[in-house]
Amino acid sequence: MSGIILHHYDLSPYSEKMRAIFGYKKLPWRSVITPSIMPKDELLVLTGGYRKAPVLQIGRDIYCDTRLMARLLDRLHPAMPLVPGPLRASCHAFAALEQTLFFASVPVVFQPAGLKALMEYLGPEVMQKFSEDRRQLFSGGTSERPNAAYSKLNFLPQFNAIDLQLAASPYLLGEAPTLADFIAYHCAWFVLSNPGVAGTLDPFKNLLAWIARIKALGHGQPSSMPAGEALEVARACTQDQPFDGPLMEPEGLKLGQRVSVNATDYGCDSVVGTLVHASVYEVALKRSDERAGDLIVHFPREGFRVSAAE
Repeated sequence: MSGIILHHYDLSPYSEKMRAIFGYKKLPWRSVITPSIMPKDELLVLTGGYRKAPVLQIGRDIYCDTRLMARLLDRLHPAMPLVPGPLRASCHAFAALEQTLFFASVPVVFQPAGLKALMEYLGPEVMQKFSEDRRQLFSGGTSERPNAAYSKLNFLPQFNAIDLQLAASPYLLGEAPTLADFIAYHCAWFVLSNPGVAGTLDPFKNLLAWIARIKALGHGQPSSMPAGEALEVARACTQDQPFDGPLMEPEGLKLGQRVSVNATDYGCDSVVGTLVHASVYEVALKRSDERAGDLIVHFPREGFRVSAAE
């Protein structure tokens, strides 16, 4: 059975969330760098249309969205759990806050000083393409593109609350990291990683010390893999990963039916395949591709729409 393969790119906050989780769990993994903007040909071969980073692959099983990836890693590697039983509700509450933190952080990075730093890193041509790509990413979903007005209402109050909570313990929910830490960390990391706006977090001393503790966990044991090799891993695989949770079919749909799945907030590209599992945690489709063979693509149940394919 193949090990963990992460399709990601360096500046992706949600990819950093997973890299940090690998560090906490001390996991080996293969690193496939995917483009930050479309086209993402090899990635779409695996997902069938889902374009957001990161994407996690084990053999021919493809996992979309970090919420589902975190659950998967706790199932496969239960030591040092991300969601300890007694803290389940608290971790769930932080998960509900994640998009607020992320959408509040993005406009901070895209202030003039942050844009200047990004421009120097990416170059003006790529920066222009990046802006257009993100405009398209937010087309057709329920979420608007993060804006400065939203950030002003949420960024300082939310990170101030996190800073105050970290005065009482080294991690957000106690003496050891949990999913709550990685949810908040990647948003703060995105700001701190941009030299033009990193000073925005200077007032939050507890937060900065906590970021240093998370960074010290490292990224596990990554090794590079070409994208084409990841497709070959999928094609050669004959064993599927166990599904997550007991069967609970979507209303009006049945196993074996051809369905379409898409995110409802942003990045709403549809993936079409045969429904092979559904539970309160995940929806899984089977699809085939000439380059990668038969694939099982997994999505969280929460935040994704399942409908009969036309």
